[in-house]
Amino acid sequence: MKKVIVIGGGISGLSAAIYAQRSGFDVTICEQHSMAGGMCTSWKRKGYLFEGTVHWLTGSNPKTEINQLWKETGALNEQVPVILHEQFSAVEWEDKIIRIYRDIEKTAKHFLEISPDDKKQINKLLKDVKAFSDFEMPVTDIKGVKTQHPKRMKFSTLLKIIPVFPRLVKLSRMTCKDYTDKFTHIGIQKTLKIIPDEYAAVALIATLGTLNAGDGGYPEGGSLAMVEGMVKTFKDLGGTLLLNTKVKKIRIENKAVVGVTLNNETELNADAVIVAQETIAALDNLFDTPLQDKWLADLRKNTKSAVCTFICMGIRCVLPEPIIPAWELDEPIEHAGMTETQLCFYNNAGHKGYAPKDSAVLTTAFMGDTYDFWKKAKEKGRYEEEKQALADKICRAVCKKFPQAQDNIEVIDIATPLTYERYTGAYHGSWMSISGVGDKMTTYPGFSKSISGIYFAGHRMMPPGGLPVAIYTGRMAAQMVCRQFKVMFR
Repeated sequence: MKKVIVIGGGISGLSAAIYAQRSGFDVTICEQHSMAGGMCTSWKRKGYLFEGTVHWLTGSNPKTEINQLWKETGALNEQVPVILHEQFSAVEWEDKIIRIYRDIEKTAKHFLEISPDDKKQINKLLKDVKAFSDFEMPVTDIKGVKTQHPKRMKFSTLLKIIPVFPRLVKLSRMTCKDYTDKFTHIGIQKTLKIIPDEYAAVALIATLGTLNAGDGGYPEGGSLAMVEGMVKTFKDLGGTLLLNTKVKKIRIENKAVVGVTLNNETELNADAVIVAQETIAALDNLFDTPLQDKWLADLRKNTKSAVCTFICMGIRCVLPEPIIPAWELDEPIEHAGMTETQLCFYNNAGHKGYAPKDSAVLTTAFMGDTYDFWKKAKEKGRYEEEKQALADKICRAVCKKFPQAQDNIEVIDIATPLTYERYTGAYHGSWMSISGVGDKMTTYPGFSKSISGIYFAGHRMMPPGGLPVAIYTGRMAAQMVCRQFKVMFR
């Protein structure tokens, strides 16, 4: 039986490992953390469960092709309820709360009531979102692999893509800010800022289209339940998961992979290695001699990393859920060279097991690459001090908005880019790529032409990334291994 080592036990690594094990390989996952999941994770503090990743999931709708992958790997199953919140986001503006609903028709009607002068642009938004509502990520097999159940591009899928293409091109040539600035009502502009300004506008419209199509729900249990399901599937198939096991180097002899060396100098032999660790960090750390494949150089050159500072709070009081509308701050929050002028939170208190009774469990993220600031603070011994200063500012802002929170904040936890880097090994703690104006949606080959038996999976393989890309590229990597050894993919 051929041996395969998967480096990284996140979603892409678990996906690759499950499909490879199911196809007849002897698979071992090496995961540096004490638990699997990688970026797809949640954590508990003082009785509160903070959802670190899954606020809405593409492929939660059983009618989508990607849903089958979630079910084949055990991340989802028929018994897992998927919650479809009617409201997606909201902003306080003057004397109103402006909302984005899952139903784009309802959103458009709501916007028209608030700003009749924006009728033309609201109708355009409606048409754009409806066009993308029928568009979904297709699941196909790689060229040259033998599969038990072949997946090819469906003609019906192609028919859905064709009418979307002109809009996709146009929206890819403008930023989200360009798009939202076309509205005259400032409150509506702010409400539509659910995607960072510098991203291509297609990201905004595709997100709203996903929601309008009845996808993008919240699977009960979130990140932890999904990962636990995948780990169970892998182990039930006979796979080996090694936790607290960091790979130091990939061993190569005569231009072919022969195994890996762990941090404790233990050597594990393998016929193939799938690198599911974040790709740029892997290229920097796992090879004595840099790989010469041009696509890897292009990936490094073209990648614009999405980085954030993640904040979560547990408060012993009742607050609005599932969304606390964004509100303007009287005193902007300065942190790490960035300025936040408003705050908004998810509140998962309504989900079972997330918070004590009559309490709120809040999460939000400050977008922006502050890695260098936090790195320097760490080097100068000011890291904890800077985190505490940011926590104090956030607590003051929350208590000013919600007086009932005063003296009832039981926990506030801040994950900086260094936190992400420490737990996952990702380059600068990045968990996605930025899809900017004019950026090509390149799907990288995922294998080395110069070294036999090495494959790559993860969010860098298909920018901008995300969980669907992670599971899909893991499947692709397993198919590449099957193709190399002329094994039927199952």
